[in-house]
Amino acid sequence: MPWHVQTGPLGPEVVLGRGSGAVTLALEAFAARFHPEDRADLCRFLTAAPRPGRLGLDLADAPGGAVLLRMRWGAEDEAFVLTNLEPAASAASAAGPPQGAVAGRLFRLDAALHVARHTLECAGITPTSCWSVDLRSGALDVAPSWKARLGYAPEELEPFSHDDWARMSHPEDVAGFEAPEMRARLDRGEMVQYLSRSRHRLGHWVTFLSFCRAVRWDAMGEMSYLIGCDLDMTAVSTLEGELARERDRLTTILDALPGGKIVLDAQDRVVFCNPAACALIGGGPVDLGGRLLAELLTIEDGRADLFAAIEDPEGNEPVRIRLRRGGRLRMLQVDLVVLPPDAGVGRLLLSLTDITTLHELRQQLEHSIENARFIATHDLMTGLPDRYLMMRLLGERLTHLDSEARPMAVLCIDFDNFRLINDTLGHETADQLIKSAAKRLEQGLPEGALLARTGEGDFVVLLPGADALAAESRSWEIVRAFARPMRLQRRQCFMTVSIGIALQAGPGGSAEALLRNADMAMHKSKARGRNTVTLFSPEIGAQFERRTAVAQALHRALEEGSFELHLQPKFATSDGIRLIGAEALLRLTDAELGPISPAEFIPVAEIDGLVSAIDLEVMRLAGALMTGWAARGIALPLAVNLNATTLDEPGHADLAERLLRVGLDPALVTVELTETGFSAPGMRQQRNLERLRDAGYKIAIDDFGTGQSALGVLQSLPVAEIKIDRSFVRGLDGPEPGRARALVRAILAMAGALGLRAIAEGVETEAQFSILQDEGCPAMQGFLLGRPLALRSFEARYLAAMSRPQVAVAAGVGGSGA
Repeated sequence: MPWHVQTGPLGPEVVLGRGSGAVTLALEAFAARFHPEDRADLCRFLTAAPRPGRLGLDLADAPGGAVLLRMRWGAEDEAFVLTNLEPAASAASAAGPPQGAVAGRLFRLDAALHVARHTLECAGITPTSCWSVDLRSGALDVAPSWKARLGYAPEELEPFSHDDWARMSHPEDVAGFEAPEMRARLDRGEMVQYLSRSRHRLGHWVTFLSFCRAVRWDAMGEMSYLIGCDLDMTAVSTLEGELARERDRLTTILDALPGGKIVLDAQDRVVFCNPAACALIGGGPVDLGGRLLAELLTIEDGRADLFAAIEDPEGNEPVRIRLRRGGRLRMLQVDLVVLPPDAGVGRLLLSLTDITTLHELRQQLEHSIENARFIATHDLMTGLPDRYLMMRLLGERLTHLDSEARPMAVLCIDFDNFRLINDTLGHETADQLIKSAAKRLEQGLPEGALLARTGEGDFVVLLPGADALAAESRSWEIVRAFARPMRLQRRQCFMTVSIGIALQAGPGGSAEALLRNADMAMHKSKARGRNTVTLFSPEIGAQFERRTAVAQALHRALEEGSFELHLQPKFATSDGIRLIGAEALLRLTDAELGPISPAEFIPVAEIDGLVSAIDLEVMRLAGALMTGWAARGIALPLAVNLNATTLDEPGHADLAERLLRVGLDPALVTVELTETGFSAPGMRQQRNLERLRDAGYKIAIDDFGTGQSALGVLQSLPVAEIKIDRSFVRGLDGPEPGRARALVRAILAMAGALGLRAIAEGVETEAQFSILQDEGCPAMQGFLLGRPLALRSFEARYLAAMSRPQVAVAAGVGGSGA
């Protein structure tokens, strides 16, 4: 329906229709025909700044050349109408608006859509299936093509209702369509889209992409009529070719979708500009038409790229430009399409897409990715590179080292007492200390150096171009730097560092090997007493390789049960030399390394936490030994050597019961413990010792005199025997025999005073034997009297003719074989 605005006696009037059927309404009466929510949009559409000769309407300030509104159409319900502006006739006509008047047309959208639907279905050029639903009756009118996609004939599914559709559709999709937020959007007149699944006649689901909008409302303002279309997503792949061929025909339809479209002629003047493009650029179609594009765009970024692409559009990628609109910078993507010369509509099509939000989201995503990358490769407490980033950077620098022939030094730094600080002062204080320590480590680093945190209290410094002298000098500077206390929360904390240095002087090194060498040198610094610096050498590498091999051999021996016991005899010497027992010594012969001395594998076992497992193996072997002897009528009292950590194990609270279970008779077994292992026993250790005593086992102190035992401790512990350490025995014929003899005499006197039996171990010479005998030592063992023997050899030599001898035997990991 045409309309135009004219000046009446009482002000502006709107004339609906033309000729004799025209109806004249005051502007207020015309506005009253529209939905109350849409009247503000109508007023903004019609009201503008006064301009002479234009009835006070300046359409240049209108929001666009057309607007969608809800209007009561005759006696029917409210319906969506599309009203647009048209240029006034060049001359006054009785059938049209007067010259210079503001004019336009009202299009009833539902009627226009019905006509378009019928046309598209008849032409068969669209893959969509149209439908409409009367919300008052529930009647649903679907296109035959919609039925066909579900396997039904055109005459089937009649009559059809919204409830019938709901029964055929997936419950989740029905709930989504009927959700309050969906209904609210439809009630506002918005175009909505959603995915729905309908059951095919054969039972499978068919997925539709649906578009719909409300086009009628009743007198109460409630929606009464919806119209929409469904796109069968299963047919998308087969329709791509058809859609490409029909692209030109659907250009006008696509222009109605979001996105600006501008057509330029050969002189780069605007031939066509759709409402979306007008909104992006600013202005109306009348103002933009015929003007040069360069005059319309206030581009702050990307101007040269855009006009270079317009000048030569063939094969160009999309161009991004930045415009300032409404006080805000907006990012637009411009796609250029060269139009066929015979199309007669222009030379170039520009598609404008507002990607401001997408651009901002992408920037946020890139920022998030960068943050995630930082978090993944840095220590969050100190902000320093972590081990993985440090290894990658070290590898890169070693690669450059090949071409530059510059040396590279790696410093492994470990804070010796950090774990103690962490346990005593708490994690929060320890974290603050690490931050302060990292800052102190960074001070004075040369240009190009890299500091990384690789563990709880571990740091690595990469020093490119540093030789051994420079690396050691820098390391000692770090040691001296931490001689000063760390001040934190009115507290002074002293931290010491152990540093290992590894050098790569030429090409061919790997980052992993270089760092491993520095780490071995650092552990060597700890073994040397800590708070010192060690430069890696091949000897250090060999020592660590040997230690690792021994540790693996211990694991294999525990897994395969390849430990064995050797026995060394023990003799009473008070009235001649008489066999009173034997000490069972643990031995290991590995298939790869050969024989391994206890003096070598026991320290490794202590570091790797294998001592308790080895003690259990000793118990098992000794128990099997005693059980076999008992079956043969040989009663040999057995003393088992245990490590102090075994007494501390929570799971070994039943140690006495374990000894009984493996066959170690309390009447025949003495448990030996190294003096240093329980010089100050804890409650669990003392409780275990008391349980062993109560069960009938005797307790002996091995290597007595090397620790810090006190008379009070000896008196309070259930000790029955002490073994004088071989270092005192060796001193009896050493450079100061008098001092050694006095110490031995004191130990024997103390044992006698406490009612303890004493035995000297490691007796290797006649002089030692004589002095010990003169001092009244009641029992001895050593190479002089008898070497350790394998079980069969021991039995053949000492037990062949023995019937139930009273012999004491000590077994365990404590003996070294002397």
